[in-house]
Amino acid sequence: MDATWLDDALLALGDSECGRLARAHDWASGPLGDPATWPSELRAAVTLCFSTRFPVVVAWGPSLTMVYNDGYRDMLGSGKHPAAFGASFETVWDEIWDEIGPLCDEVLATGQPVWRVDMPLLMHRSGYDEETSFTFSYSALRDDDGTVQGVLDIAAETTALVVAARRLDTISDLASRLFEIEGSAQDVVDAAMEVLATSADVADAELWLEHGSGADDVEVVRGTTGAGPGLVPVEVLEAVARGRHVVEHDGVVVHALGALRRDVTGALALRPASRRPLDGGNREFQALVASKLGNAIGVTLAHEREVDHHRSVSEVLQRAMLPEALPPGRWHVHYQPAESSLEVGGDWYDVVPLGEERSGVVVGDCVGHGLEAATHMGQLRAAARALLLTGHGPAATLEGLDRYARTVPGAEFTTVVCAVVDEGTGELTYSAAGHPFPLVVGADGHQWLRGGRGGLLALLDAPRTEATHLLRPGDALLLYTDGLVERRGESLRTGLERLASVGAPVVRDADRRELGELLSRAMRPDGASDDIALVLYDAAPVATATSLGTGVGLAAAP
Repeated sequence: MDATWLDDALLALGDSECGRLARAHDWASGPLGDPATWPSELRAAVTLCFSTRFPVVVAWGPSLTMVYNDGYRDMLGSGKHPAAFGASFETVWDEIWDEIGPLCDEVLATGQPVWRVDMPLLMHRSGYDEETSFTFSYSALRDDDGTVQGVLDIAAETTALVVAARRLDTISDLASRLFEIEGSAQDVVDAAMEVLATSADVADAELWLEHGSGADDVEVVRGTTGAGPGLVPVEVLEAVARGRHVVEHDGVVVHALGALRRDVTGALALRPASRRPLDGGNREFQALVASKLGNAIGVTLAHEREVDHHRSVSEVLQRAMLPEALPPGRWHVHYQPAESSLEVGGDWYDVVPLGEERSGVVVGDCVGHGLEAATHMGQLRAAARALLLTGHGPAATLEGLDRYARTVPGAEFTTVVCAVVDEGTGELTYSAAGHPFPLVVGADGHQWLRGGRGGLLALLDAPRTEATHLLRPGDALLLYTDGLVERRGESLRTGLERLASVGAPVVRDADRRELGELLSRAMRPDGASDDIALVLYDAAPVATATSLGTGVGLAAAP
């Protein structure tokens, strides 16, 4: 038989690289022998291979000798072609034979095709270990007597698609993670580094950020994916950040962060993973990461400034509504705004000197937050003070507040506890409108004051009752709002039990200068989700009490 069939098959390749290679190849001296002697199915497979631009390789005989077209040539990288033409399939793909060899054996043994989609393969085809993915089918090739003698491999490299999808997932994860953050710029940087540390496309990352409104208000924030030194000198990061450009430094690509304010500069240094080339797709991925980070940091800093401004205004307004002066010696107060709230709260307190060693005290909590709650709080505090100063006792004071709250929409349902203390005799008279129980802490234990109970303000049209309790020397009376004891998802009873077991020892033993902070921290170690107002009265002078004014931390009277 002659070989004109091969000449005809090669016409489809024209003067391509594989066409020239096939025409020059010494077939007769190789494992496949003279093409004129090839079985009909091998001829048909080679003709198909040469007639299509889709990547195809024919592997035939005991060594699975390879014949491939120009489409398959690209899959061989820069290191395997042209030596792979006419070579053993196993020898050419030795580094991945553990993965694809069993598939070839399955086809040769059963004659049944195999199919894989986006199969990951770590190839060494261009001088380095390269992460790749392929979708391919192996089909059996038979000789003229029907015996399986070879494999037809029709393949498509899907590396670009798989890597692009993975990079898109990284960008999506980064955006989702940064969107959830309500903290500082450092929190954003740390979260970004955590996401990038898990990315298969990033070997190492470093972020440098500088922001501030003036020379005395500049903050530098940095983060890395590893524990070692930075990827590039700080001078390079600063130059890129201020120049808003991209540079490469010892295999690291440094990008300026995008979408930043004038008073914010930043740079992101990325060392790409070694198993993917630093090609256009990789650079585009890095630029998108830098853009997303710049946008997230810009939003975070703007939000941080807004939060600081609102919180400052809120705290100033809140404190302006709290009493400044306290009776000397035994009274101590603490106010702590909710950590997550930017609005003025409805928690309030007042201590009113009544003369003849008597003092009135009121602690209340209006419903809601914001200016409306603050207005109600201020009106109720003023009304309670006026009632106490005109000689009303605790129950009569609450009855007066009931009447007042019915005339002010939004003031109803406020909780209040009102008490009068005779500092000379230690007699305490008190009444409560739906407010948490006062707590008396002494040297030998604690006691809840459960008398004088009544409903929330304006809820019922019924006389208020009051109760009395004799405070002994050394006793401490604690009045507080529910922010100290309530937690989401648990009952008020549980919070009160925690105050007795955890808070009472703090009240008993702590220095009065630190008590408010220590008690709040002991009761709400994860931070307070609601405002906390505390008033503490010592039934005997405490030598360590110090005047600190009102505000965060415990304050004693001057």
